[in-house]
Amino acid sequence: MKLYKLTTLLCLCLSAPSWALSTDTEQPIYIDSDNQELDIQKNIVTFTGNVILRQGSIDIRADKVVVTRPGGNEGQETIDAYGNPATFHQLMDDGKPIDGAAKKMRYETAIEFLKMTDEAILIQDGSEIQGKVISYKIDEQKLVAESGEKKRVTTILQPNQMNQKKK
Repeated sequence: MKLYKLTTLLCLCLSAPSWALSTDTEQPIYIDSDNQELDIQKNIVTFTGNVILRQGSIDIRADKVVVTRPGGNEGQETIDAYGNPATFHQLMDDGKPIDGAAKKMRYETAIEFLKMTDEAILIQDGSEIQGKVISYKIDEQKLVAESGEKKRVTTILQPNQMNQKKK
């Protein structure tokens, strides 16, 4: 699985100079849950109940995680995480954390696309982006945050980050 791309792209969303711990992608993926269900014919694995996914410093927590591999093709996985909210945490090479949350996170490995839906938020170094939907196209390094009904996208930039970017 290419789950490591999920967290790498989240790092890019908030701060291009910060990168995920370079050793994370070299680590095995551990998934703990209360229950696991495998549908071999459909190539779907569903983890439910206090799901914790770890790979190096990457930590994803959700009520449910569904990993789908259409046609059994490696590199074509879709990873869906659901929670109230589903959360993730990762350390950057500079030691600073990046955190995010949404009620639903969907990552499509084949097209390198992440979509966080319902009360989505990304936080790094005190700065944050909030919206109904946050989408990120990894290979193009393009982030789109969308508002919900009667709400607006909110971005909070901390002065220390803005001053560092001017240097």
